Formats: sequence, structure tokens, C-alpha cells
Amino acid sequence: MTTQSHTEAIRVPDDAWTSGGSSKQAYVSPWYVATMKHAAFDRRQGSLHEPLIERVASALHSYTPESPTR
Repeated sequence: MTTQSHTEAIRVPDDAWTSGGSSKQAYVSPWYVATMKHAAFDRRQGSLHEPLIERVASALHSYTPESPTR
């Protein structure tokens, strides 16, 4: 999650938050993947509606190679 609007970033509309939120316009960069540390859950920003999460996950897959077939 970022406040930077990159070309292929996915905008998080205000109504996409199920809890919490952002005082600034928020975006998700699906090409930037990171692991979550336990402390991050103590300072979480909020939760997002499932359709937005599915859209981000789908966009992430366009940046990752397919698994080789056996």
C-alpha cells in the first residue's frame, strides 16, 4: 500500500475499506510483494473488500511466471 500513483497501481477507493482507511488516496502496487512481519499486524491500516483483493491478486499473477508443468 502506498500513496504513490504509479502507472499500473491499483487505486483503493474510499468505499473499498471494510475497516480502517487512509487519510490520503491509497494505491496498491501488485508488482511489489513483501512478507508481513508479526509487528505489522499490530499497526495494520485496515481491511479491504474481497473484490479489490481479488483484483490485486489477479494483477500480481501477471508479474509472476507460471509454474512449470510436469
